[in-house]
Amino acid sequence: MLGGAMIGAGMFSLPTIMAGAWFINSVIILLVVCFFMFHSGIYILECISKYGSGTNYFFISKELLPKWACYIANATLIFVLYILIYAYISAAGSVIKEAAIIYGFDINLRLIFVTFTLILGACIWSSGIGASRLTSIFLLIKIVLFFLAFFGLFLIVEMDLLITSPVEGGQASLIPFVFIIIPYAITSFGYHGNVCSLYKLYHENERKVVKSCVIGCLLALVLYFLWILGTMGNLPRAEFLNIINKGGNLDAFIESLYAVLNSKHLATFLLWFSISAVFCSFLGVAIGLFDYILASLKFQDNSSGRMKSALLCFLPPLLFCILFPNGFLIAIAYAGMAACVWAIICPAVMVLKVRERFPESTFKVWGGKGLIYAVITFGVIGITCQLLAQLNLLPIYR
Repeated sequence: MLGGAMIGAGMFSLPTIMAGAWFINSVIILLVVCFFMFHSGIYILECISKYGSGTNYFFISKELLPKWACYIANATLIFVLYILIYAYISAAGSVIKEAAIIYGFDINLRLIFVTFTLILGACIWSSGIGASRLTSIFLLIKIVLFFLAFFGLFLIVEMDLLITSPVEGGQASLIPFVFIIIPYAITSFGYHGNVCSLYKLYHENERKVVKSCVIGCLLALVLYFLWILGTMGNLPRAEFLNIINKGGNLDAFIESLYAVLNSKHLATFLLWFSISAVFCSFLGVAIGLFDYILASLKFQDNSSGRMKSALLCFLPPLLFCILFPNGFLIAIAYAGMAACVWAIICPAVMVLKVRERFPESTFKVWGGKGLIYAVITFGVIGITCQLLAQLNLLPIYR
């Protein structure tokens, strides 16, 4: 489930937004973000483990944060999950339409939005466990297609493109472009909305949840590294400007890679990898929001209650996507800024409180207060980077 939530359509935003800082600087940022996101996620686990299975983020934030902070935390959580679902519906529309054109069909984009949401939404409504297994299936398909599609890219990687600075002044001159990467990378390691669902799924076994978080984060880190290796090692830095100018959506990225691959079979693998990535991302995030709504509004876990949760979960982002169909890259950025609040800062603050309230607890995340305050600082840096970018005070490659 966690791999499905992290490794998906959001990865298509990474090479585009990393083009400014280029390869070496981007790899360093990925390692740093992965470290802090892993720990902030298991801080949520430490908090919910004190209250038992069925506890959700809303409950622990209400218990452990001041009232005003609880409202802010949950508002940003809802915003992130909704905007990611919107981003993935938008991405699904662009990539499925691209596939349809290749196979000789011209399907209305908004019809794709509706059909995609109805089918996968119905899977989540019918069974949480079934949807989780479906996510795992798509994740497996995605990994297989990833290597089938990009094996050709790895064979023709130009190391000079990766190692040599694309501008005068060396790697140091690219450092100002590093900071805009942070909000996007945060979104790419965003599995936090699924921690409560995993704790329930694994019957309150903290070790299994931690193991799942470790595997999910490492798997995401490795695939992201290979992804930027294959793309930046084949596309010159200037080529990313064309993708950015087309809105940064999946279809623009795929078109640029088609020209490099120059192979019908590899291009087909890339296309279906993109589709499986979108499906996987949508399911991973939507399961988290669906369970959050179900628990927070105290709907019965039956057909009627799950239908209410499904309507609240899927209808708003679907309507927004119909009105604004090309917001993928922008949505990912805003999701990263909001995630800094609910997925990084608030879990760290809550774990300080929960350790005061349950000092004899057997399950406690390593690192002590030093790591907790480092996580909070990282969250503040992430918010600051996105705010500076919105005010045009942060260098952005465009």
